[in-house]
Amino acid sequence: MDVAAFWDLVRSALGLDQLLAAQALAKTIQVLIIVSITVWIAQWLSRVILNTAKARRSYAEVAALASRAAALAVYAAGTTVVLAILGASWTAIAAVLGAATFGISLSLQDVGRGFVNGIYILIERPFRIGDRIRIGAAEGRVEEVGVRITALRTPAGERVIVPNTVVFSSIIENSSVGALDRQKYTAGGIERPIAEIQSAVVESLRGTPHLSHRNPTVDIIQASPEGTDIEVTVEHDLGHSIDDHVIERLRVLFPEATVSTKSPAGAG
Repeated sequence: MDVAAFWDLVRSALGLDQLLAAQALAKTIQVLIIVSITVWIAQWLSRVILNTAKARRSYAEVAALASRAAALAVYAAGTTVVLAILGASWTAIAAVLGAATFGISLSLQDVGRGFVNGIYILIERPFRIGDRIRIGAAEGRVEEVGVRITALRTPAGERVIVPNTVVFSSIIENSSVGALDRQKYTAGGIERPIAEIQSAVVESLRGTPHLSHRNPTVDIIQASPEGTDIEVTVEHDLGHSIDDHVIERLRVLFPEATVSTKSPAGAG
């Protein structure tokens, strides 16, 4: 039995005429094309948002949330187009999407409120990682700021999780604002390419206890075939010594370099 005869047999068994079969094949191809384009655009847009946020050193949580929201919007648009290709009317699609959105919003009111509050906190930044704050009865140093929760580390070493809905509705006492000092460090004989040094230092010192949320300043003192010498300026909480932490991280980052402390650069 040849292919044509087999196809005629299948078409006869399914009750399809040639026109209907051609239309079904055309719709299948269109759906596959739309699905492929939708997935590609969603992934591409997510990467663009994440890379842009990383280049601008924005909060990773905000970038992740924005990338997911953008991807969901693209998928929703692609699904709408697919439904239209399959014959659903735009009125029916709009009604279904509206009902689904309304139902989801009712069931996820608290979750949605928490996300909105978290976004507000991440954008307004009433406190930074490393700040010592009080939120109601909870007091400690900020260890993590997410879209749903804020994590504090108490003086006793306990980790306290505060929902952002509580943070948003509470009075926040930030005792770290304005109480900063500066310290300089030198590292000589670095063998890493100059273009990579600053970003490597920023990433290495991120999360250092008592260090300011502001990125350290990296100045190139000199560059030669023997290596690059740099000066790193950081801000830290007044009254706290950070030399051991900073020097240890710089030595781990640049094991071939000589790392030392300079005299303080003055109060900030």
